[in-house]
Amino acid sequence: MRIIAGDFRGRLLKSVHDLSVRPTTDRAKQTIFDILANRTAFEDLDVLDLFAGSGSLGLEAVSRGAKKVTFVDKSRKSLDALEKNIASLGCESQCNVYQADVLWYLKNIGHPYDVVFVDPPYKLENIGVLPDAVYDSGAVRNGSFVVMEHSRESVIALNENKYEITKKPFGQTTVLILTAIVPPKHSGV
Repeated sequence: MRIIAGDFRGRLLKSVHDLSVRPTTDRAKQTIFDILANRTAFEDLDVLDLFAGSGSLGLEAVSRGAKKVTFVDKSRKSLDALEKNIASLGCESQCNVYQADVLWYLKNIGHPYDVVFVDPPYKLENIGVLPDAVYDSGAVRNGSFVVMEHSRESVIALNENKYEITKKPFGQTTVLILTAIVPPKHSGV
């Protein structure tokens, strides 16, 4: 795994040697970031990387100018690799790392993010609820992007009232790029 663009272009990242961990391929990552780059500037973005693993997606965002990335994963082994990657890139001041269950974290989130990466294990039991869980948690505002990878066989519930939906297939993987549709809050007048 490597950083494909930006300040850390070409830098190698440590990964976890565990068959349950499936890093994003360079091809899928390139496509994800090409699509995002056509829709937003990375400078000053606040990013959330859920099921962060070794941090490939969040660190790519930092390399391209993201102001802050919050990484969440429950695996200590993955977080050890992530923390080594952050240290090797020297971007500790831009990164917050939390060891937590993703659904628990979403229920306790403090603010919305500009981009939310969701890269769960393909065999995650309740994978289909993740887009709604992210939306309902307050992790997004109108126009925020949610990028999710899943097996093409997974059943993912997508609500067109919550998201504009872009799907990109990559062999056994499907990448969703969702743009949040969050109506403004109405005051009771």
